[in-house]
Amino acid sequence: MQRLKSCLLKLAPTYGWAALFVIIAVNCVVYYGSRIFTRSMYHYNLTSRIDEIIPFVPAFIMVYIVVAYLQWGFGYFLSAREDEKTVAFIFLSEIAAKLLCLLIFFLIPTTMIRAEINGTGVFERLVGLVYLSDSPDNLLPSIHCLESYLLWRTMSLLKRAPAWYKKITPVISLLVFISVLLVKQHVIVDIVGAIAVTEIGMLFAKMMLSLFHKSKMNKCMTTIE
Repeated sequence: MQRLKSCLLKLAPTYGWAALFVIIAVNCVVYYGSRIFTRSMYHYNLTSRIDEIIPFVPAFIMVYIVVAYLQWGFGYFLSAREDEKTVAFIFLSEIAAKLLCLLIFFLIPTTMIRAEINGTGVFERLVGLVYLSDSPDNLLPSIHCLESYLLWRTMSLLKRAPAWYKKITPVISLLVFISVLLVKQHVIVDIVGAIAVTEIGMLFAKMMLSLFHKSKMNKCMTTIE
């Protein structure tokens, strides 16, 4: 056990692992827990004319279920290895954005009509499994896009991240945006909502940390006096 703890601490500091645990717990509560209360509520379909024109491309399911999760796992792990101030900002932004998502899930429950799967290829089967395991609700904002956009917005803060990661993150994030539309898991307004809650979450985190540091500074000054 001690050896495992030592290995984990070499990968990331204790506060980093704690932050990772907290955001996973918050995500589960927000995305899955909210359904207990919203299941019986009326759900709005926000599909636009443009969404109806966008084609169904099953191959993009690989971006949706493989590329996206790899990006999140690696990106948040790299974020957890940073200094306390950076970790606090990134993960507080994530939590604030997710809690705002929870509020929107309650206020505007959404749904959509998914694509009709006609083929029997590997990609079509994977899309079918996703449809079967994930009900078409809690769509606005898109959690997929929220995660990828936050990593995109905060990548410049990472001092220990490799240069290639910072170069490919915008590309991967855009691919994730495209994938949620092409596999018919989300509509355009869900992406806009994800960007909006992320920006609000980052603003909230910046304000909270600024107040915290100001309060800490005032305490130090009082002690000195």
